[in-house]
Amino acid sequence: MPKAKPVVLPSFNWDKQGEALAAFQAILARSGYGINDRITDPTHELMLNEVLDRHPDAVEKIGVGVEYFFVGKTSGGDKFNVGKNARGIWIHRTDGSDVDFSYETAIKLPSDRANAHDALKLAVDGRRMEYRASRFASGSPVTSDLTGAPISSRDEAVVYYENPSWAQLAYRFAEIEGGWSAVLVHSGHGGVKIGGGFEDKAMESRWLKFFDMYANPRLAASMSESASRPRSDETAWTP
Repeated sequence: MPKAKPVVLPSFNWDKQGEALAAFQAILARSGYGINDRITDPTHELMLNEVLDRHPDAVEKIGVGVEYFFVGKTSGGDKFNVGKNARGIWIHRTDGSDVDFSYETAIKLPSDRANAHDALKLAVDGRRMEYRASRFASGSPVTSDLTGAPISSRDEAVVYYENPSWAQLAYRFAEIEGGWSAVLVHSGHGGVKIGGGFEDKAMESRWLKFFDMYANPRLAASMSESASRPRSDETAWTP
């Protein structure tokens, strides 16, 4: 029986593709947005930005830049054989143009960039957890590095990266290695842990060294607070 394939985004992860699809469907079905409504919840915006980056046609879909996401009729896009009232996610670009995009395609047919991000994130997940635990180790009150708000429990805390951001770290490392397609990943080689692993262990070691040298982890009090941060230009930082 085929093993479930996890879906890993920089700020979110699901054990199965079905769980990821359900999370995005909930934005459409259970978040109160109507046709042509702008998607305003910071967590929803972050989810959509991160899954859009995973899309195999992300460059074409993003165009000159994303101003915001909104709910539109799927029949108005480039899909066929859909109901006239079916709803989907649309992008309003900074030049005023609109285009639909499929989060299902992004989840099921990820780009080389998305696969590379999976491997990069999985390799440092232990470091992320260790950093979060270290902030609570003394027993002293822990506050958000974004707002100063108290963080009542370790499980509520969200690790983010600042100057450079996660996107900037990943972009520059991949550039050094020869581009996103050069970061080869495997699907577990039949083992229990599947998806996202480095094929080249020497490259994984180089990534861990790069991460330890440049990453600046911080804590936010919640996913919503972390999601409210402005998106960074992944090319705007150089080690």
